[in-house]
Amino acid sequence: MRRRLQNKIAESSVALPIVSVGTILLWWLPQGRYSTPYLLGWLACALTAYVLIETVAVNRLLRIRSRIISCLFLLLMAVSGFLHPIQDGTLIMLCLAIAFYCLFRTYEKPHPQVDTFHVYLFLSLGSLLWPPLLLLTVVFWWNQIIYLRSLNLKSLVASFIGLLLPYAFWATGAFALKMMPPFIEHCSAIIQPVRQPILQAINGETFLSENYRYWYAVYSADHANFFLHLRLWVLARASQLSSFGLVLLLGLTGFIHYVRKSYDDKIQVRMCHYSMMSLQVVTILWLLFQPRYFHSLFPILLLTTVPAAGHFVALTRTWLTNVWTIFLALLFVAVGLCNLLPFPA
Repeated sequence: MRRRLQNKIAESSVALPIVSVGTILLWWLPQGRYSTPYLLGWLACALTAYVLIETVAVNRLLRIRSRIISCLFLLLMAVSGFLHPIQDGTLIMLCLAIAFYCLFRTYEKPHPQVDTFHVYLFLSLGSLLWPPLLLLTVVFWWNQIIYLRSLNLKSLVASFIGLLLPYAFWATGAFALKMMPPFIEHCSAIIQPVRQPILQAINGETFLSENYRYWYAVYSADHANFFLHLRLWVLARASQLSSFGLVLLLGLTGFIHYVRKSYDDKIQVRMCHYSMMSLQVVTILWLLFQPRYFHSLFPILLLTTVPAAGHFVALTRTWLTNVWTIFLALLFVAVGLCNLLPFPA
């Protein structure tokens, strides 16, 4: 009975419309009024969901006809209230969604130059909002070499053209208008996440010292009230921490499930999932070591988590995984309430 119910939900044609209406309600009801930043954020979320739907359909990431991946994406966006206003993270997520759509089109293609150009063009456009995003170019190259087998000399050149084109236009305009300092500062910020640990190592500091020195100072200065400070800090960031915990748990569930059950999928589908999962692992490690980039990295983690998690929800068959799915559904409700309840700032 539980299996039939879960299959009906996963394969239902009304699941996506119902989830979309619920997302809209959760988007607007908490603020209780019209707001342009929220409207633009909702538009970015809708465009990302549409690109995700097309990506899943074109590449057949699920063996059944289901919208569960896009439903999971909308639900995660709905319960993550801090992502509702328009911000760099949501626009970066949209650029990456389009980049993945183009990336999957390169799979074993004899002439992948055009699609490769578009992949790195949108990656570069996203980096205009957050410069370190360009560091993920290495992950995309890895995916093309190992999983998609579409990186040759010509496509490598196409990737460089896509990466450099937005910066070439910006540099030309900045030079003509004599506004080069902001451009140079932006370019130097690209390698900031790598440069800082190197400088710390040179100065004899540990890699984690910069990220966690604040709590070490609090613990040293006020040992008795350390846990009080920690509790207030957690309460002030309850929305972000609860959403991150949910996405992390979903990601771990989907990752383990897909590694175990990927043999049932076609090779192309597996390679697409592995490409997403490789970026997911890199993003988690980056977040753990440099949490100050949370607002830019969390939307990337959310986007790369939903395909494998959707695969788990749609295709799981055992009683244990059904119970785990119910537990995850309850967590969605809890996180949604956590984002609605007022906490001290």
